[in-house]
Amino acid sequence: MLRPAVAEDAGAVAAVHARAGRAAWSAFLGDVLAEPEVDTWRERLAEPAFLVAERTGRVVGFARADERTGEVAYLYVDPDEQGRGTGRQLLAAVLDRLRTAGHRRARLRTEERNAGPRRFYASAGWRLTGEVLEREWRGRRLRELWYELDLD
Repeated sequence: MLRPAVAEDAGAVAAVHARAGRAAWSAFLGDVLAEPEVDTWRERLAEPAFLVAERTGRVVGFARADERTGEVAYLYVDPDEQGRGTGRQLLAAVLDRLRTAGHRRARLRTEERNAGPRRFYASAGWRLTGEVLEREWRGRRLRELWYELDLD
């Protein structure tokens, strides 16, 4: 079940982010997500267009579309939930929000070494734009690749 996120979801969202992040990034970033950051996520959940996915009453994933920029800002699914269609449902829901907001193209970015999500986006029809964002995050160097998808 997908629903809008509420402030009370902060702990569960933080836990999903930490678990998914460790599973996806630890091989190339180390353990940068040792503890869930509940306060940070409580603030982020106040942003519009934030959705959570629940299974049997437990938050198992979340996503957010930035309706102003057309960017898929977050898409995380608990590693135990991956492969069950939750990520595809979340992605479809945030893309619908972008369409409703008038966007004809969606964008997102992911770390170059993040192989699983890169395969997921490619299989869903996303194309690399050739743009790269290089930045530092928690003392680690990131190289994020931009993807786009036509929404028509």
